[in-house]
Amino acid sequence: MTDFSYTPILKRNEVLDYGGSLMAANPKPLSTGFESWDRACSETAECGLGDWWYVILGGASNSGKTQLLRWLARQACDQDYTPAIITMEVSAAGLQRHYYSDITSFGYYDLMPNRWMEGDTIEKVKKLANEVDVYSQRGIAEGTGILPRDILVVEAEGRPSIDEIEHEAYRLKEAGYTHIFIDHAQLIKAPQRMSISEGAEELSERMRIFAHSQKVCTVMASQLNRSASAQRHERPTMFSLWGGTAMESNSNQVCLLDHSRNERDPQRPHLLRTWLLLDKNREGPAKVEIPVEVDFKRGQWREARDDELPAWPGVK
Repeated sequence: MTDFSYTPILKRNEVLDYGGSLMAANPKPLSTGFESWDRACSETAECGLGDWWYVILGGASNSGKTQLLRWLARQACDQDYTPAIITMEVSAAGLQRHYYSDITSFGYYDLMPNRWMEGDTIEKVKKLANEVDVYSQRGIAEGTGILPRDILVVEAEGRPSIDEIEHEAYRLKEAGYTHIFIDHAQLIKAPQRMSISEGAEELSERMRIFAHSQKVCTVMASQLNRSASAQRHERPTMFSLWGGTAMESNSNQVCLLDHSRNERDPQRPHLLRTWLLLDKNREGPAKVEIPVEVDFKRGQWREARDDELPAWPGVK
C-alpha cells in the first residue's frame, strides 16, 4: 500500500521549514568532470549532480556505460565523497584493475596476471599498496576529521532480485555511503510475472524513490532496447532505454552514449572520440550534446575543446 504525505505549502510553518531546508542543502554537488554537463545542472547552480538526484546512463552493449559509471564514481571519490558501486557485470577484481591503473603508476595491462609475474612480484605488491595509500590519504591533515578516501565495490553473486538491490542501497546509505552506482538494470533477476524489461522498470522506480527519500545521489546504467542497439547509425534517445516509460519519466536526468558518432584514433586506438547526449534534464536545459574523448588506457574522460570540434565525429 502506498503512503501519502500532505503539505499545505502556503502555511507559514511550512514556508519556514522550506527556508530552513535550503540552509541545510548540499553545498557541494558532484561535478561530473564535464563542464557542459555541470553547466546544465541549474538546480545546483551549474555545479553538478544534486545529492537527491536519480540519473540513468544509457547505451548500447559495449558502448562504454560501465566506464562512464566508473568515471563518475571516481569523480565522487576525488571530491571526498564515499561512493559505492553495486556491480552485476564487472567483477570486483576487474574494477580494482581499472581503478588501480587510474591512480598509480601501473598501467592496466601491467596488472594482468601474466605481466605481473615478470620481475620482482613482492616489490610490485608493496609499490602498488603504497601508491594506493597515497591516493587514499591525499588531502588528509591531522585533526581535520576527514576520513581516508573510499570506494566500495558490492559484487553480486549471480543475478540479484529487485528487493535485494533495494535492500543493499538502504544498507549502504546507513553505512554512510553518499553516492550509489548500479551496473546495470537489465542484469537483475526479475520476478516470474515480469519480463526483463518490466523488471528494469520496477528497479528504476524503486531507485528513484530511494534517491529522493534518502538524499543519496543514485546513478544506474541501462542497456538500450534491442532495436536501438542494433541501429548503430541511428542516434539513441531516452525512449530507446530497455524498459517501460518509467525508465525515462522517473529520472532527473538521462545521459546517453551516442554510438552513432564513435571514432577511434587511428594512431592511438585506445582513444575514442564520441558524444554524450543529456537527453532528459528536469534540473536545467535538455538536449545537450557533449563531445568527449575517452582514454581507455588511463581511464580518463574529458570534454573536447572548442578548437578540437572540427575533427569530432559527426561534425560537418
